Amino acid sequence: MAKKNAGDCCNLTHHGIDIVYEHLIIRGMDPTYTIWFHHGEIEDITETVTQVNSSDAFNLITSAYMGANHYASTSEERRDNDFTQSLEDAETPLYPGCAKYTKMSAIIALYKHKVMNGWTDNSFDGLLEMLGDMLPKHNVILKSVYSVRKFIKEFDLGYDKIHACANDCCLFRKKIKNLQSCPKCGSSRWKVDERTKKIRKGVPAKVLRYFPIIPRFRRMFKSPKMAEELQWHFKHKSEDGKMRHLVDSITWDLVNYKWPTFAEDPRNVRLGLAANGSNPFSNMSTTYSCWPIMLVTYNLPPWLCMKKENIMLTLLIPGPKQPGKDIDVYLQPLIEDLQELWNNGVNV
Repeated sequence: MAKKNAGDCCNLTHHGIDIVYEHLIIRGMDPTYTIWFHHGEIEDITETVTQVNSSDAFNLITSAYMGANHYASTSEERRDNDFTQSLEDAETPLYPGCAKYTKMSAIIALYKHKVMNGWTDNSFDGLLEMLGDMLPKHNVILKSVYSVRKFIKEFDLGYDKIHACANDCCLFRKKIKNLQSCPKCGSSRWKVDERTKKIRKGVPAKVLRYFPIIPRFRRMFKSPKMAEELQWHFKHKSEDGKMRHLVDSITWDLVNYKWPTFAEDPRNVRLGLAANGSNPFSNMSTTYSCWPIMLVTYNLPPWLCMKKENIMLTLLIPGPKQPGKDIDVYLQPLIEDLQELWNNGVNV
């Protein structure tokens, strides 16, 4: 952060990008500025460590707040303040002088370890309290599962919870949004106690989680670099007859032939739909499974299209049994958004 003038900023005041840019051009950097640990800077550490830590936190937060460009251009002062505070909090070193972990990276690593090993909330609370006592003074480790979940919740991109029939007949949405039982099989919308047969109203029998795709596509095009990558396919078709990317396939050419208007604009996105059952608790003896539905963006170059950060999770279909031929019921919200994109398109 540039100083406003000698001695009146000291890197302690936050401003928008336009103001910071003005300060840098007119006043320049503080000539006495060297190392300030609040930026995560430590002497004699490799550049790679600093870049990885800040990049992970920055990418997560910019995704949660609709991207860095959104932050720079929005007129909503509250969003600016939320972004700045979240970024500063996430990139705070775990303790003064710590070069390896930030608050964000430490919390994510510990919580992942809890989930993978099936720790109870009470045991994890105890570990966090012990770590807080072991770490150097002024550490920022959180002290409870509740505070960890609250912290992570700030970066939630959001999803829609849609109640589903226990027998996979329908989703309780649109015209049947307020029904209390399935119009096809008559089963209750709510969980039924197996022993007493009492309906637990308010507790849905099944919940589909849908991660809306349109805002995420908009976010992809907000990045100039990503927008350019999404047009890679248009200029890199193989000229020697060898297949190096899906753009070189017969199917790609067939799509171009059948829908020439779609093919004319290189910004139009081509997607692959993938589904597979998974065991979310890493214990194959359990009867519970779920089915994630993912979209793969084929516009991207081959070294990017299959990277995990570019594969878009869209649906989580609940178990314990596989949806089978009824999977089309669960695909409804995704298909409707895809039809909207195909028929009308959206501005980005």
